[in-house]
Amino acid sequence: MSLSVPMSRRRFLSAAVGAVVLAQGCNGVRREPLKFATNPWPGFDPLYIARDKGFFRDAGLDVSLVDLTSIGASRRAFERGQVDGCGATLVEILLAADQAGLRPQIAAVVDYSNGADVLIGTPAMSGPADLRGHRVAIEPGTLHIQLLALALASVGLGIRDVSLVPMPQNAMPEAFAEGKVAAAVCFPPESRRLQEAGGKVLFHSGQVPGEVVDTLVFDGGFVARRGAEVEAFVGAYHRAMDFLARHADEALRIMALRENVSVAELQDTLAGLRYVSHGEQRELLAAGGPVERALNRLQGAMMDLAQLRQRRTLKDFLIARELIARHGSLA
Repeated sequence: MSLSVPMSRRRFLSAAVGAVVLAQGCNGVRREPLKFATNPWPGFDPLYIARDKGFFRDAGLDVSLVDLTSIGASRRAFERGQVDGCGATLVEILLAADQAGLRPQIAAVVDYSNGADVLIGTPAMSGPADLRGHRVAIEPGTLHIQLLALALASVGLGIRDVSLVPMPQNAMPEAFAEGKVAAAVCFPPESRRLQEAGGKVLFHSGQVPGEVVDTLVFDGGFVARRGAEVEAFVGAYHRAMDFLARHADEALRIMALRENVSVAELQDTLAGLRYVSHGEQRELLAAGGPVERALNRLQGAMMDLAQLRQRRTLKDFLIARELIARHGSLA
């Protein structure tokens, strides 16, 4: 899939109104920087465009992007109160709420996986139904469990119908080649290595568009205190997306530098994701929509594995409606 970038020129914020107020308290005392944790993934890279092009500054924000090595590390920093928000999948949102007692609030869906995340099995397998009773490698605490649950649900199976083998993603190609597992959930570059070893794609995220999402999440308490800054932060993100659409060469160089890859390698990864525009937020986050369906299925799988203690609804994770309704995210 070619890079799909929303072309909308709508702005999340009206022109820089109250910019100085956002960065300062009511008595002119400068606030602490807004700290946001990210991990290497192109869906979050427009934040670095916003930083490098001065879009946060233009919005009156003092933003510190905390670049961590994994999405799990971002979640842990969020849970410990070391950052105000983080890039997160539905897995991180559920774990932060259940294990740390936080109130993660989705400020925006930034992308959804559109084929990048795959379930790969042996050449003899024809589909997910053939996984029953087999050993499947997943990386614990990641969206691997979500994709596997979606794949199994598509053929009427559940997590208990397979034997899960936890391991880091970079260990999967060797385990698969040695026959220690019959299947694995992964994404590039490991997914390419499994296919080179004869692995067959049994299911991929493109089959469930809009369900395997990445989001910008903030703690509910922070939103209550500094909601205008959250609004401005998301506005700067979307301004960066406009820049990506209009100045792709420069934007991709910024993103590739952040990822420490070549532009060609970055574009290869981008082929498996779909950026989400302002207008698409409403449909994705609607009651009964893709994100809610995915959340419900994911919770079932995580509860079967005793990873969650209670169920929650998507409404529990939606940011205060008055902050984003007028900008096309929610009605």
